[in-house]
Amino acid sequence: MNKKYKTYNYILNLWLESKTNLKLQSLLNYKNLINTYLDNTIGNIKIDKLERKDIENLLYNLENNIAVSTRKKLIYIIKSSLNYSYNNGYNDYIDISNIKLKIPKTTMFVLSKKEQSILETILKDKPNIRKICLLLCLYTGLRVGEVCGLKWEDIDFSNKSLIVKRTIQRIKNTNPNVKGKTILIESTPKSETSNRIIPIPDFLINLLYKFKNKDDYFLLSNSNKLYDPRLFESFYSRVLKKCNIKQNKFHTLRHTFATRCIESHMDIKTLSEILGHSQIETTLKLYVHPTYEMKKSSIENLVLFMAN
Repeated sequence: MNKKYKTYNYILNLWLESKTNLKLQSLLNYKNLINTYLDNTIGNIKIDKLERKDIENLLYNLENNIAVSTRKKLIYIIKSSLNYSYNNGYNDYIDISNIKLKIPKTTMFVLSKKEQSILETILKDKPNIRKICLLLCLYTGLRVGEVCGLKWEDIDFSNKSLIVKRTIQRIKNTNPNVKGKTILIESTPKSETSNRIIPIPDFLINLLYKFKNKDDYFLLSNSNKLYDPRLFESFYSRVLKKCNIKQNKFHTLRHTFATRCIESHMDIKTLSEILGHSQIETTLKLYVHPTYEMKKSSIENLVLFMAN
């Protein structure tokens, strides 16, 4: 059968099969996006009949109905799969290099210094390992999966540092022999640069030492069993309620850490490496949020500069 009589769905399946280096979570995520948004839309179109306008119409119709992160992934899938199709002789070149979706500017919530102070006071009162791990996120910028993946062997008490080398995720269960719609898995960090060593403040090292356990035990589960990130997110939510702080995503701790680092004049390169980013631009674009105090201080410094 002529390659050009194949549907785009057929191409998408071949493209997925070619992504042999993808983590299981990413592969399942891509499959779900394809099933949800492409299979019954442009997926039914013969690859030799698929045109740029078909893709533009699809993206336009989805523009206000899906999350920003979903939009970005969907565009990546379309661009990458069509490049794969062209390189393997299934269709003529379709120029979609400059196709973009209008993405509204969003602002991630960041704890104010007052809110952070209130939160820290609660966490330091009658500390337990979960409270200490929340403090750890505030002072290292760890992702929720990364902190759940920490074992005691990852804490270097002599050098006062930790190493990030694993993450815990809850993913869709594709094994018919295992009960449940989702399962917990242990995997490597998000990217190569996410494997990193992060210094730990003295006060946190001292707190952690009081709870030190077997090297192969996870900090949060107090055993060698995986700890569910959703449980830790729920704990964070309960702490916020106790602090009378507006509910926000766990990732707020990472954004707050980055913002405090900038306020304390940490250089961007250092911050980028601590966060595990491969590019400084990612740090600036996604994790640095100038506060009103920072803006006010900058204006005051300008006035002082002009007066001299």
